[in-house]
Amino acid sequence: MKVLVTGAAGVVGSHVVRQLLSERGVGVVAADLLPTPGPMLAAVEGYEYRRLDVTDLAQVLETFTNVRPERVVHLAAVVGDWYNRYPRANHEVNLGGTLNMFEACRLSAVPRIVFASTWSMYPDFRGTPHGHPRYEPVPESTSPMPVRPYEIVKYACERLAAWYGQLYDLEFAALRFGGYYAAERRFQIEPRGGGALSDMVAAAAAGRAFRLEAGGDQGFDAVHVKDCAHGCVRAVLARETPSRVYNIGTGEVTTLDEAASVLRRLVPGCDLAVGPGLLGIKHYCRLDISRARAELGYAPRFSLEEGLRDCLADLRRAAAG
Repeated sequence: MKVLVTGAAGVVGSHVVRQLLSERGVGVVAADLLPTPGPMLAAVEGYEYRRLDVTDLAQVLETFTNVRPERVVHLAAVVGDWYNRYPRANHEVNLGGTLNMFEACRLSAVPRIVFASTWSMYPDFRGTPHGHPRYEPVPESTSPMPVRPYEIVKYACERLAAWYGQLYDLEFAALRFGGYYAAERRFQIEPRGGGALSDMVAAAAAGRAFRLEAGGDQGFDAVHVKDCAHGCVRAVLARETPSRVYNIGTGEVTTLDEAASVLRRLVPGCDLAVGPGLLGIKHYCRLDISRARAELGYAPRFSLEEGLRDCLADLRRAAAG
């Protein structure tokens, strides 16, 4: 099976490439806007790289013609608060680029596309059983309430995929990633998702002090980026994706206080201080991942401690060379 991965030079995409390459009988074509694979794929071998602008339909179609993929993992996107404040690029890349991928799949008879959606389209859970302090698991059937342009566009992509599925039998899996942490967050300029946790891990690895005035009681589904990539791989390889939309997380709730305690055990003497209280973020919750377990065969591979230990090791390797 040949798989085309867009956004392959990014945080999640680079791990998707690695994990697909470890699957027997899978060939990988990695595509991104960068002229070369970039630092996150620098040490990876065994794939073909193509430069691709997903907003250019002609270029997308040319790539599909040359590559002839049997599956597509579409992760190319612009992210960050700047694109919410100035949303035109968000619209052109995240919506227009995704629509181009759907069109290319239709015209090239690619049967399935897996793409990144987001948990941030979920509504404000504060004051509900899904919010603090109960954190009842949030299923995919929860009515979305996107607010920012990023999540509005992601929900639009889910609905467009459903339309393509209805008209053209395009099978898809829209993966709503939880708040993921990753060593590769160091390459990103703006914080997002599990940003506070990623910053805390990076500080512990580097021996820097970390201070957060409030938020220690905030619970959320903190998932290791390698589990997000694992969700993508399972969606590619699954026999079918009948429910189409899947939460990808741990199915557990972690607080920043708990994460700080784990890091203090893993890095004795690290200087981490997190104040009490909650973060003012509407969608922080615990994800129900039972659908992904049952239909995709997905299960998180990393507990919080295992994930943080692995992330610290990746950061140390990067710092050493």
